[in-house]
Amino acid sequence: RDELVRRNRSLQAALSGSLAGEGRERGMGLFKVASLAFQRGASDATAYIAAFVHVFGNEAALVHLPELIALCPDAPKQADLGRAFDVFRAERLAERGAAVERSAAGVGTFGRGGRSNGWGRGGRRGGG
Repeated sequence: RDELVRRNRSLQAALSGSLAGEGRERGMGLFKVASLAFQRGASDATAYIAAFVHVFGNEAALVHLPELIALCPDAPKQADLGRAFDVFRAERLAERGAAVERSAAGVGTFGRGGRSNGWGRGGRRGGG
């Protein structure tokens, strides 16, 4: 039990620390409301993860949700969160993969030297 309390406090401190100054109190308040709604069955795991992401962002979700899920005392809710997190993580990884592919192909990015894919002013093909 002491270990769970320590881990919970550590997670709370990390989450609070990830929020900027004046937004910290508001963000932690929103997180607590979302947590209570999930615990009471007023929202499902997907909505809870969406609320978490709204407050803390995608990167913090990828880092901290596994610990939050591990600390969930309700086994069925823990399982629901685990499944919803697996979907969330897969979607984020797919987005990252697509962004890397677009970047490698030069789609929507600027090439070296500030040129847009070699076209236009200063590019190899557009003159300038």
